[in-house]
Amino acid sequence: MGIVIKKYGDLTTPTPAYGGRVWTCFSPKAWKHFLCNADGTGLDGLQGVTHVLKLAVDKSQPLMRWAVRLALAKARAKILAAGLGPDGAIQIFTDELDKILADAKKADTEAIEDAGEVGHVAHDFIDRVCKAVLAHDEKRLEEILANFPDDERAENGAVAALTFLVKHNVRIIKSEFRALSLVHKCCGTGDMLALVDSCDDPSCCQGEPFKDRLSYCDWKTSNYLYVTYLWQGSLYVAATEEEFPELGPIVDRWILRLDKEDASFDPWHAAGREAQAEDLHGFVCCLGLVRALDVTQARIDAIHDARKLVKDERKAKAKEEQMKKNCGNKAYKGIRKPVCNNGNPCEACLEKYADMHPGWECSGCGGGIETKQGLCLKCLGAEE
Repeated sequence: MGIVIKKYGDLTTPTPAYGGRVWTCFSPKAWKHFLCNADGTGLDGLQGVTHVLKLAVDKSQPLMRWAVRLALAKARAKILAAGLGPDGAIQIFTDELDKILADAKKADTEAIEDAGEVGHVAHDFIDRVCKAVLAHDEKRLEEILANFPDDERAENGAVAALTFLVKHNVRIIKSEFRALSLVHKCCGTGDMLALVDSCDDPSCCQGEPFKDRLSYCDWKTSNYLYVTYLWQGSLYVAATEEEFPELGPIVDRWILRLDKEDASFDPWHAAGREAQAEDLHGFVCCLGLVRALDVTQARIDAIHDARKLVKDERKAKAKEEQMKKNCGNKAYKGIRKPVCNNGNPCEACLEKYADMHPGWECSGCGGGIETKQGLCLKCLGAEE
């Protein structure tokens, strides 16, 4: 247990789940949930929902295209600002061009940091509103609504999100809650569970009008609607139904997307139990893939460890043989009898001692450095 505590020194206080049948804790640094005992012992790691999807599904292609587009735009702007002559031709020194291109490579990172901050601010504002509404704290709600985000993009996103909540008569049941599935041994954090009505916009709410439909809502900050968002939401729905069957079936899911660049609001409606079953199947497939990868990786790691052990043993043997020939003690002058290698002197030190003490002859090998019983240190060691 001491090793586990050292590895996860930031574990949260255990909290009960499933009516106290199990307890969970969380490591923010490792971003990992655990099943545990009430006192925090007996950690048993859970698969993180977002971690599973990140490993199973490659989302790099749209991100790469987005990064290239940003880099080209930034490079073009800087080149035009630095080298556009009066005749409309671009003239720029090679060193300056290299600096511009190197700087342009950072455009996606800068945009992600900026967008992440915009998204975080808008998401945080909405989350605080939802928690105040859920707590029926009118005073707190007034304070929050009196202080909209300073960033215009975050403010616009927040306004659009609140408009959605009003138009759909959203009544919040849970906000930012743990979603733990013992069936799939997965855990994550859900954004919002609520009762939702349809609006009059057919591009938003498909099919017949509805009222009081139990729905899971997930806030996302992204330039794209990824399939994995639907799979992630399906697991949160399954986990919530598993732990709280008294709530009844969760019929719909909403992906409430805030655009990374301008925080524009884009709601996506995944309606019905059939879509839920299809998307949960997608997540379970990803989960199986990740667990298969873990098993195979563990086997490969064991092979690597075994190879490293053999390599280390060979290295140690080679070093031992080298030490028998020369221990590397350059400070030894041969005055006193050599005691290197734990009393088994190397050949180099024996030779130094022999050079400093000539005239002795070993009855065993005919060499110098007679010590006792007419034998040199080397032969005496071999005889013993």
